[in-house]
Amino acid sequence: MEKTELLEKINSFPYWHYPFSLRDGVVIHPTNKENAREKIELRDFIWPVVMLVKGGSLKGLRVLDVGCNEGFWSLEAHKSGAAYVLGVDARAQHVEQAQLVRDALGIDPSHLEYRQMDVNDLSREQLGEFDLCLFLRVLQHLPHPLLGLQKLREMCRGHLVMDVKLVRMEWPVLFLMEEWPEGLLEGTNRMALRPSRSAVELMLKSCGFTDVQVKPPRRPLDHSYFVGKRAVFTARACAEGERADLSYQLRE
Repeated sequence: MEKTELLEKINSFPYWHYPFSLRDGVVIHPTNKENAREKIELRDFIWPVVMLVKGGSLKGLRVLDVGCNEGFWSLEAHKSGAAYVLGVDARAQHVEQAQLVRDALGIDPSHLEYRQMDVNDLSREQLGEFDLCLFLRVLQHLPHPLLGLQKLREMCRGHLVMDVKLVRMEWPVLFLMEEWPEGLLEGTNRMALRPSRSAVELMLKSCGFTDVQVKPPRRPLDHSYFVGKRAVFTARACAEGERADLSYQLRE
């Protein structure tokens, strides 16, 4: 694709959430300019967490990125040496944007693939198993979050890294709320259940994950991570015969 054609295609999309540096000096800037700084700060926090849970390398691993949006995190996994990365998103536009970025970078689709799929459509029989599952800023948008985590556990043979928007309550509760304005999350439901921190921990354990941890935030992350409105969780899929402890800790 020629540079002019590429720029026209980039500009044909009404909104970009993430920054990307492509070839020939082409840069995609988020439509909301403040998002560029926020996404880089988030990457600089989350990606070391991802690498740590996988022993410092993704070489040779299979990675699943659920709710991949424009492929920002899928691309990080590919650059970190993953053998195969699959990004799935319910919205056709996001899949098209992710494919555009991938193709502009000259990445083989057999190594970095994108598909339009809802989390409820995931199945091990269709997609196989994955050593690492990314579930970043998705859970709070689901009307059935427990089902979503069960689907992920079916696919996961290694670790899960999840970024979640939380409701600040000490009990393990799911707070029913209206989803974002119609159209912004086209392809998703209008109602969602936002969890408390202890609810996330309990749901993960009940679905077959263990070693559930919340990673302490560090500056300059967004303020929401420091006041309990967001958190990054890591967990490991239970081995055969292993069962997670379903106890939880109440917090203010």
